[in-house]
Amino acid sequence: MIKKDVRASIDIGSNSVLLLIAEVNAGKLKELNRRSEITQLGKELDKNRAFHTESMAATFTALKSYAHDCKEAGINPEDVIVTATEASRVAANAPEFFQKVSDQLGLRIQIITPEAEAYYSTKGILYNSKFASEVITIMDIGGASTELIKVNTKTFQILKTISMPVGAVRATQWLQDHLFVQNLQKVFLDFRTEIDDFQTRELFCVAGTMTSLGNMHLQRKEFVEDDLHGMVMKSEDVDVLFKKYADSAPESFLEEFPFLQKRSQNIRGGLHVAYHFIHRLLAREITISTYGLRYGTILEGKIKKDYLWKAV
Repeated sequence: MIKKDVRASIDIGSNSVLLLIAEVNAGKLKELNRRSEITQLGKELDKNRAFHTESMAATFTALKSYAHDCKEAGINPEDVIVTATEASRVAANAPEFFQKVSDQLGLRIQIITPEAEAYYSTKGILYNSKFASEVITIMDIGGASTELIKVNTKTFQILKTISMPVGAVRATQWLQDHLFVQNLQKVFLDFRTEIDDFQTRELFCVAGTMTSLGNMHLQRKEFVEDDLHGMVMKSEDVDVLFKKYADSAPESFLEEFPFLQKRSQNIRGGLHVAYHFIHRLLAREITISTYGLRYGTILEGKIKKDYLWKAV
């Protein structure tokens, strides 16, 4: 009898913490458990350069629950592939917090580079998918950063990638501080040459902001992740959302779209980022993927040493 290879991956982002438990066999996944919690580790990151106490508490609670789920699936917490991205690269208190997680929960968190984020996100997006074009452009809007990735779908060669310090949580704070326009203009100016290389008619998008906007476009109250994978939106559809909700308050988002839950706090910022990047990239069609970083890492089974920002 062949022993089942059951793995778990956790993606600690700047807005959410995601869990995936799956059986892996010959490069194929059979999902056993998939969870998401909004913990806002990137909240006020530009102001404080550190994690908020409340955000750390929410993240710890989520990780404790995830560690329990992993144990129930027969996975030792030390064997879970746990990655952390932009907020964790910036926050001065990240090492101390992650050491606490390791000591108390047994989870070993690895802060990865932007290049690693692009690689594993791309590996997830390309999983079990077919593409008409040989070269595609991927946009990954996180909580504190946005990655653009150009990849050859036949050879899985990443041709170009950039990581920019703008995401849903950061943008929401900028909007509250009336700094969004000038801060986004600075990002576009700093990366003006690089962004031009990613202009495309068809844009592939991953992560919570775009899946949420896709569900909002469908005017759904509930969120069914599998229904959104492969969904195609027009740039005009995003324009309609922006025109209608660009100035909405979190309470309004939550009342109309209960599925947003805590994401309602930052979806306005995510909408602004999505709208401006889609236009900057001249995209006409947006294809949504619900596969991303946690899928890529679980398929790979480990994090390459060259992709570590720092070991915790």
